This record gives sequence, structure tokens and C-alpha cells, in this order.
Amino acid sequence: MKRNNRKIVNPRFARGKKYKKVLHEIESVGVCPFCPKNFRWHTKPILKQSDDWFITENFNPYKNSQYHFVIINKKHKERFSELSLADWRNMARLALWAIKKFKIKGGGFALRFGDAAFTGATVCHIHAHVIVPKVKNKESVPVFFPIG
Repeated sequence: MKRNNRKIVNPRFARGKKYKKVLHEIESVGVCPFCPKNFRWHTKPILKQSDDWFITENFNPYKNSQYHFVIINKKHKERFSELSLADWRNMARLALWAIKKFKIKGGGFALRFGDAAFTGATVCHIHAHVIVPKVKNKESVPVFFPIG
């Protein structure tokens, strides 16, 4: 699917054959997989909601992550400029909820925005990541989050 001549999903950045196959299927149907009426490819339950946002586990977590959550807006937004202060508050509420609920001692919060050809995202619909690395021998194992 394309929106304003940009792809909504970009299989180029898919991690693994299974995920790439799912993205090609979504692309052939021509819908945004993160918009609520199309949210059928995601296999993990929604854990909590805050206004127009919700948090769920990533169904294709990054290698070496102990936890990998995605925080998704129910409204289709792609550009940073579309985010309001209320959006940031809701993302923060959900991230803080996960940190408390899962007793997270440290991790990363990341958000890509705009055209997936430049971001490394597989889905253009704005979503934030809360990523917590695995710990091995009392040290965290690096998790690589590509941009670009």
C-alpha cells in the first residue's frame, strides 16, 4: 500500500523470512497493519491502553531483547509533526506502566517517523519501541535498533 507515494509497509527491513512473508501479504492487501480495523497480523495481546494509544509485546522482537514492547497510536500518523503533547504523555504513561509492571531496570525508548525508505521501519504508522536487553553474566547484551 502507498500513502502519498510512500509505502505503508517496507519488507526491505524485515528481520527473518517469516516476518518478510507477513509484510508481503500486508502489502498485497494494501492496508496499514497498525490501524485498528486491520490489526489482525499482530499475534500478541494488547496489554494496556491510554486514550488513543496502546502497548503490546512486539511479535518479532529484536535479537538479545528480554522485553520488546511497541506503543501504537490508534490513529494513522506517520510524521513527527503530527504528534501532540497528549500523544507524548500517553506514550510516556504506557512506557512507565511497562517499566513498573515488568520491573525494568533499564532499556531504550525509540521512535522512528516518516518515510520508511529513510527510517529502517517496516511499518510507517508511528509507533514507539521500549526495548530491554537480556542480561548474561551480570552484563547486558547489546540490542541493535537500526535507523536508516
